[in-house]
Amino acid sequence: MPNLVEGRAIAIVTEYFQKLGYDIDNVSTGKRPESEHRGYDLIARKPGESIKIEVKGCTRRWGIPDPYETEFDSEKRLVADLLCIAYFFGSETQLCVIPRDAIKPEDIVPRKGYRFRSHFKSARSLSQYLQELRIDV
Repeated sequence: MPNLVEGRAIAIVTEYFQKLGYDIDNVSTGKRPESEHRGYDLIARKPGESIKIEVKGCTRRWGIPDPYETEFDSEKRLVADLLCIAYFFGSETQLCVIPRDAIKPEDIVPRKGYRFRSHFKSARSLSQYLQELRIDV
């Protein structure tokens, strides 16, 4: 299931930069570990200018969803030029556009975690475990 908040955030940021006159390339989908676009979701282009943008969506005021390891380099610097956070509060939407240099290394805390590989998150792997629910909704 795609992350709906993240999808909405990418749409908001895309529209914002388009209104500023940028052409937008969405490089967020289908990334592989060897992708040249690791660490950011959008590229905003104008003649002579190219900006890499990492997008986050959040429903908690002042929250920032945890970044992936690929979004920062070994010195804890954001790979993208900008971090854009779209906040969704009911019908209200706000956007923070944060330049890379505003995020100091001491603001970043490394974290270890696990995730399921995409081949496991598939009908082929999981359908055998589906249960019939007898719940009145």
